[in-house]
Amino acid sequence: MATSVYFNNQKAIHEQNLLEDLIIESIRNHGIDVYYLPRESQSYIGELFGDDPVKMYRRAIKLEMYLESFQDYEGNKEFFSKFGLEIQETARLCVARRRFESQVSRMMGSGWHVPKEGDLIYLPVQFKLMEIKFVEEEKNFFQLGRDSRNPYMYGLTIEAFKYNGELLQTGTEEIDRIGDVQGYALELDVNAGGSGTFTKYEVVYQGSSLATATAKGVVAKWDLPTRKLKIRNIFGAFTGGTAVKGNSSNAQWVLHQAPEVLRNVNNEAMEDNERIEEEADNIIDFTELNPFGEP
Repeated sequence: MATSVYFNNQKAIHEQNLLEDLIIESIRNHGIDVYYLPRESQSYIGELFGDDPVKMYRRAIKLEMYLESFQDYEGNKEFFSKFGLEIQETARLCVARRRFESQVSRMMGSGWHVPKEGDLIYLPVQFKLMEIKFVEEEKNFFQLGRDSRNPYMYGLTIEAFKYNGELLQTGTEEIDRIGDVQGYALELDVNAGGSGTFTKYEVVYQGSSLATATAKGVVAKWDLPTRKLKIRNIFGAFTGGTAVKGNSSNAQWVLHQAPEVLRNVNNEAMEDNERIEEEADNIIDFTELNPFGEP
């Protein structure tokens, strides 16, 4: 005997709308407010590993989501591996499809009709950035049938974000401050007599143009009284006696001296890499006399 067409209608449009409305209302009543950060690129996509060398996040879109793992973080937590201490904190979120489309897709375009792996979620309650690792598009198994509007919601598996120099320029201070405080930056001293004022997040470079620049970076901080320029997202090697130019501000200041970041100029005792190499040569023998070494 077939199922009842009155109670089990897989094409009941009004019932589908009601179920979707109930899901949205439940998330609003029992969920939390988060910020969704779509990942954008300011460079090419690497063909070898399929990654994006220079990722940037320019928007933080406020959106309500339901936190499924509400008691504690999941995952392996803190543990020691062969690479040292690792912290793998994961969690699970749910977001309504219609709310995601009305907030994110409307602002970002049709390319963001579903959440994407690699986008970020900022949790204001814990001041923590999380990265989307997996998107479940069949979260609720299509109650009341499946049509072009389904699924009703997406399931997101997120993990603590490992910052690696990505550019955070969302306009939300508490999010952008994460990159300014935790990101690696290089401080440059410039000579007096320059012109203009560098602006935050603009690209600075050395060379005749940005396209042919020998070195470039992004301004994290510019202090005019002390003439100190702090930059991050660095490409190339900055050289002393050459002008550092701002791409948008047109500021120009001559770099006083090339930064010494790889060499210990004070020759301190902690600089023992050469001594370790010499001792290793006495232990590891790759000559033909060593039967366990390479021929």
